[in-house]
Amino acid sequence: MREIDIIKEDIRCCDDFDVYPNDSINITYELWFDVDKYFGTHTHETSSWINFYTFFHKDGRITAVYEIDCDDHTESFDWELTAEEEFFFRNMMNRYCNKLYGCSVPALWSERETA
Repeated sequence: MREIDIIKEDIRCCDDFDVYPNDSINITYELWFDVDKYFGTHTHETSSWINFYTFFHKDGRITAVYEIDCDDHTESFDWELTAEEEFFFRNMMNRYCNKLYGCSVPALWSERETA
């Protein structure tokens, strides 16, 4: 696993920005690189693909999940981020939140709690 460094690859936030008010904010990514070299999967050999998500939790933790999707089923796996990856995705999520809502993720929660 991790034959490549994800923070140096082409990663794009998708339109999916889900706010779970009591838990986390989830962002979906497009990964424009060889995902098998990062996750240690073998999607090139099949008709499957990878979906990748990060979760910014209210306590400040960043967690990640990847799914291997096939035409007939989906498997989901927790993915442990390195400290550098967690820092990278925290910043990416805050930038994307700022682009969409004009504020950071924690500020978005504060706004929604006081509204």
